[in-house]
Amino acid sequence: MADNASPKTEPRNQRNAGNNRPLGMVISKLKPLSSEFYTHFHEKNRACLRQFNAISNAIYNIFRLVEGDQATSTKVQKWLSGVYDELSGNVNTFKEQIDKNVARLPLDDSSFEGFDYGEFEIRWNHPMTYKLLDIIQTINVLTRQAHQLWLYGQISQQVHDRIILQLLSSLRVAMDNITKILNAENRVNGKYDALPFIQSIKRFKSVELYIASLETKAPVQSGHSNSSADAGSEPTLKPEEAAGSGKPSDKTQPSATPVSVQ
Repeated sequence: MADNASPKTEPRNQRNAGNNRPLGMVISKLKPLSSEFYTHFHEKNRACLRQFNAISNAIYNIFRLVEGDQATSTKVQKWLSGVYDELSGNVNTFKEQIDKNVARLPLDDSSFEGFDYGEFEIRWNHPMTYKLLDIIQTINVLTRQAHQLWLYGQISQQVHDRIILQLLSSLRVAMDNITKILNAENRVNGKYDALPFIQSIKRFKSVELYIASLETKAPVQSGHSNSSADAGSEPTLKPEEAAGSGKPSDKTQPSATPVSVQ
């Protein structure tokens, strides 16, 4: 999705890591392009970053254990694809509108790389994990482009904040959903235990039906992220909403300040 945000990958051989294939874990360097994106992954002791790595580990181990079980593998892949498709659809709604506005700006994109937010180490070793990482990279780019639009007076501060809020909220909903359904943070002797999830899935025709069974026991989120309901409807990127006309964000908007570009 994000051509200009491809990660630097470093295949790492981990001979003693039983959860990894012989080729080892792929380590991607994700460079934040805005203060809001950086904060999202860095806050609360890098909780979001650790959550991604937990999801990555869970996905790998689940598919590793069901390699010979095509039916179960297909169930999990279909559900994850549905979550990704919905998240990607929400993100693309912003991307299409942002791209149209950014194309009109007289800017040199390299001039916005003066402030270094460092890099995050992302670990993955399965295609279904990379699909999530690809969407995350796109969100990273869009947060910077939203700031560029605000700087050039194409959108107001309020619209800028709303875009950032909705992008990051959509990501949070999807990741929380995956974490909860896969029980990605379940550990036995320090390692993810995929068997409880796999055994549960085998009893149902789909992951969605498994989730429905959980809802009869306790309220949980559905199989797909519903970020449009949590984060609001489609964005507004009208040029007439210039920065000078923006009003202070209300309590439903994020409090993050605009990116400082040097």
